[in-house]
Amino acid sequence: MENKEEKVTSSNSDKLKKLVDEEKKSKKKIKDNELEGVVAKKLKHGTMATALTCVFLAVLVLLNVVTTVLFERYPINIDLTKEKIYSMTEESEEYVKNVDRDVLVTIFADEDTFINYSSYNKQAIELLKNYCKMNHHISYRFMDIDSNPDVIKSYSDTISNFDIIFETSSEVDGETVKRTRKLGMVDLLSFKDDFVSQLSQSGYSIDLLREQIGSDLNFLAYYGTYVDSSNAEQAFTSALMTVTDPDPVYVTFLTGRSEVSDLNTHTSPFSYFKTLLVANGYNVNEIDITKDEIPAETDIAVIPAPTVDYLPEEVQKVSDFLNNGNKLGKQLIYVASYSQDKTPNLDEFLEEYGLSVGEGVVCETFGDNYINYPYCTLSTDLSSDFNQDVLNKDLVISSMFTRPVNTLYEQQGMITTQQYVKTTENAYTSKLKYNESFQMVPSETLTNGQQCLFAIGSKAKFADDGSGETSYSNVLCFGSEYLLQSNILSAQQYGNSEYFFSIIAGITHKSDGVFIKPKTLKGTAFDIDQSKKSILMWTFCVIIPLAVLGTGLFVWLRRKNK
Repeated sequence: MENKEEKVTSSNSDKLKKLVDEEKKSKKKIKDNELEGVVAKKLKHGTMATALTCVFLAVLVLLNVVTTVLFERYPINIDLTKEKIYSMTEESEEYVKNVDRDVLVTIFADEDTFINYSSYNKQAIELLKNYCKMNHHISYRFMDIDSNPDVIKSYSDTISNFDIIFETSSEVDGETVKRTRKLGMVDLLSFKDDFVSQLSQSGYSIDLLREQIGSDLNFLAYYGTYVDSSNAEQAFTSALMTVTDPDPVYVTFLTGRSEVSDLNTHTSPFSYFKTLLVANGYNVNEIDITKDEIPAETDIAVIPAPTVDYLPEEVQKVSDFLNNGNKLGKQLIYVASYSQDKTPNLDEFLEEYGLSVGEGVVCETFGDNYINYPYCTLSTDLSSDFNQDVLNKDLVISSMFTRPVNTLYEQQGMITTQQYVKTTENAYTSKLKYNESFQMVPSETLTNGQQCLFAIGSKAKFADDGSGETSYSNVLCFGSEYLLQSNILSAQQYGNSEYFFSIIAGITHKSDGVFIKPKTLKGTAFDIDQSKKSILMWTFCVIIPLAVLGTGLFVWLRRKNK
């Protein structure tokens, strides 16, 4: 009986042990399954995180490549400098975008040497890079003269270190025609008004002085401290206009009749006027009217204040030029002078266009309308015709020793006249004399009332084909050479250059000119004002760090809850 009970107990023990083992196996299996689930979950999240990281990096790389290509093709530049020294004006941008010919710009210097010469050089190159980015037709290169002596032989201009050449090439009648425009270092700069005035009082101009010194770099070594601002944008855009204009305007100065000259240097007072013509894309040359014919391609002839009257045959040359085979379409700039002797032949010619130049000089009564002397006048009564290039609507025109320009009528047949620059109603004309201090002062009053300093006489002709189109030849008559004199044209406070060049461009149908305010550099390559500094500080020191911190907390909390 005892043995039977022992056997039964033993059997129950085995069953119990088996049951326990099965329960342990079951729990282990559950743990293994749970472990596998956790591992799978972690693997899933890890794989997803890795995949997202890879996708994010791929997007960043792709975005970087795309934006790089887009910025190269369609540049987006942010100029944080106070004076926007690396930016172009809207006028320049418009012109640059429309250039449809390949233009190569060569800087004859080593790149590092050129850029490190001054902050103005760096600014000029940054501007040039923007020109190239804005239009793929424009490209640039640096060329060291010492390493490439044969390159300069292909240019008709005399090339020196730091010179810049804009050039285009085109096929004309099977021949390659190259158009070039050279810029020197001085062309990229504007100088202080008092320095320019001192030079003018001594009978010099910037261009005359640089010519005598012989090198722009030598000029800047002596006079670099008088640099006031950058003229790079105007110089670059003007050079582009010169080499890309599909219909260039040719200007011919007619000399040979003892034209007025500076008493001190015996040089032409129109030297800077010529410089501005070239800078604004006009092709300028000169002939002796006593010997030569006016070239057929001439669009504008200039009679620059002759002190000796033209002979009848010389007047006939000018008349034939304006008549242009009865097609008209030509222009004449006639400049009178107080230094002239009697000029009956030229006077008779002017009358054909309804104009005459009076005796004496124009004077103003009140000091607000003149500078120092009554015959150094200031005029604000200007015609609004052909002011398409005038940016400043409150221009002041300065002149001195100006003879009155009279219009004989408003219209007679196909000839019309218009006065463009006038004095106040308080003006008068007078002869001049020297006083006890050897100063010229008004003496005998000739006329009283408003006077005209600059007028235009126009002759019109209807087209023979019945199309209704009209062609014009115009005579632009200036009462004094001082309206176009170097120190007045270059002075920032006067609007002579802006106003008269707008008229010339409008009459000749030339592409709109570009007048750009010079940009002052203060010696710093990165100059931002206080408002921009505040924006940058808040952006990089507060906004971006808070954005990164917030993103990190969001990702951490989300992962923790999972």
